[in-house]
Amino acid sequence: MNFDLDETQNLFQATVERYAAREDVAGRLRTRALPGAFSHDRWKELAELGLIGIAAAEADGGLGRSLLDCAIVAQALGKAQSVQPWLECGYLPALLLAGTPHVDTIISGESVASFAFAEPGRRYSMDAKAVQAKSVGQSFRLSGEKQFVLSGSIADVFIVSAHTGSATELFVIQRDMMGVDVKPYHIVDGSVAAVLTLHEVEVEGCLPNSAERLDQALTAARIMAAAEMCGLAQRLFDDTLAYVKSREQFGQPIGRFQVIQHRMVDAYAKVEQMQSALYRHLLGGRTETASEACGLKSFVAQSAIWVAHQAVQLHGGMGMTDELGIGHGLKRIILLSKLFGDPASDLATYAKAA
Repeated sequence: MNFDLDETQNLFQATVERYAAREDVAGRLRTRALPGAFSHDRWKELAELGLIGIAAAEADGGLGRSLLDCAIVAQALGKAQSVQPWLECGYLPALLLAGTPHVDTIISGESVASFAFAEPGRRYSMDAKAVQAKSVGQSFRLSGEKQFVLSGSIADVFIVSAHTGSATELFVIQRDMMGVDVKPYHIVDGSVAAVLTLHEVEVEGCLPNSAERLDQALTAARIMAAAEMCGLAQRLFDDTLAYVKSREQFGQPIGRFQVIQHRMVDAYAKVEQMQSALYRHLLGGRTETASEACGLKSFVAQSAIWVAHQAVQLHGGMGMTDELGIGHGLKRIILLSKLFGDPASDLATYAKAA
């Protein structure tokens, strides 16, 4: 199977590399110190490059690119350890809002959107129970609480899943609507999520074909999470390889010790397996299913976590400090590995379908 990128894909990769070149550890820390741990200027730069709307249809103002093209962008952002929430606030909302009037401002970077799906005590279930949508004439009134709303502290628009009495539907909530309460809190990767509480918030209607829209968007998002973890693992491996070549102990680089070499070889094999699994999945020429995406994400997440742990251990105590990118990479991998399902639940979903 040919894993070489074509000219357009190489261009996407190079574009991300140029964009993220400034996002070293110091730049990352500066961004995290901003309100909401987010830079609106950098987000608009990302939008101007067309990367927020890369998967959106051309009719919506996007580029209409394939899953493989999008995965290349996600992997490049991961390898650069970009601090921008491209997956959770760009790629996923653009898919969920496809074909609606709301998508324009998301793709242009004028507004930031976040998907509110997680509920207290519901783990990774996508069926809404805590937020209820009651029909009132031609509109709905939403009440309830959502947790773990990624980058919800800086979101202008919330895509909220709610139970209508017969099914789970998706609704678009503006932050400035009456009855919307947002309580921010920091999470593992340094970003600021939020608890979203709705008090009789009135909206005109739900998004059309919510169930199908949600299934397709989450399938794609799981693949992008796997792609970003592949990029992160590659970066952690590269940084660790450079470190063991330069860190001296007993008068020689620690990379000359056989036990270190064995661990680095195992890490290299894990990274290659992850990337091969990703590209095989995307180059198979078949329609992606939710269960296959879960299987891929589970395999990649377990491998990425293992590589990240090796990187931290080989760096010693410095690996967990904010002065190196190693700890940042590990924390982002932890978050992505549990997004829409942890490795165990994703694997169970794949096994059940198989």
